Amino acid sequence: MKIVFTFLFIILNSCSSVKISSDNKGAYYQDDGPHEVIDVKIQDIKNAIPKAEPINKNTKKPYKVFGQKYIPMTKIVPFKEKGYASWYGKKYHGNKTSTGEVYDMYAMTGAHKTLPLPSYVKVTNLKNKKWVIIRLNDRGPFLKDRIIDLSYAAGHKLDIIEKGSELVEVELINPEDFIEHDKENNDDNYLQVGAFKDFINSQTLLDKINNLKIIDNYEAKVIQINNLFHVLVGPIKKDDELKKIQENLESEYSLPVYVKKYH
Repeated sequence: MKIVFTFLFIILNSCSSVKISSDNKGAYYQDDGPHEVIDVKIQDIKNAIPKAEPINKNTKKPYKVFGQKYIPMTKIVPFKEKGYASWYGKKYHGNKTSTGEVYDMYAMTGAHKTLPLPSYVKVTNLKNKKWVIIRLNDRGPFLKDRIIDLSYAAGHKLDIIEKGSELVEVELINPEDFIEHDKENNDDNYLQVGAFKDFINSQTLLDKINNLKIIDNYEAKVIQINNLFHVLVGPIKKDDELKKIQENLESEYSLPVYVKKYH
């Protein structure tokens, strides 16, 4: 069974060289980690798109790992939890997951001990407010206080590669609600704070914006349209709030802030 083998292998090799983060919350084995040469442009990897899928029959049954019994969920119901996320890389790249699919460290996927497989979750880094949507297709993690394992791509987008792990919030997505929400939000108003040819420049501005209290109730994100990376805040439905935030952002950065409509 893959989930048992994977983590038993880690423990049996615990005497091997390990890269440890400064706060001891995160670590990865040196024979894991990222590839030395990465041919994939991580910034171009998109979030997983939630869709209704049947639960894999092989992942519904209760199971035990290290003497601990786990009872998988078999329905998509409201679920949210906070804890530490870790990530796994080249050591398991190409191996089969619990659903029988092949693990691709450059896909937006992850592992959870009890959530339905497959299913979709939003994972938010509670330190920097960055978030991703991933598709769960594996079981784990079973070490320390970790609640979710992320693919290398997802971990990279949340900025936890070097640290090894980070405090996150995991929220299960109901694909039907996600579709309805997407329809309702067609042509919503967003504030475009900047547009860059360089993804790093857009991410730098995004990080600064996420530290502003004025947008605490809204989401800031980067989306790519053609060859430009757009930094957006929203959606913002109330016109007075839209104007207030626009004026604050223009004052803070001395940049023109435009109202844009996006699906």
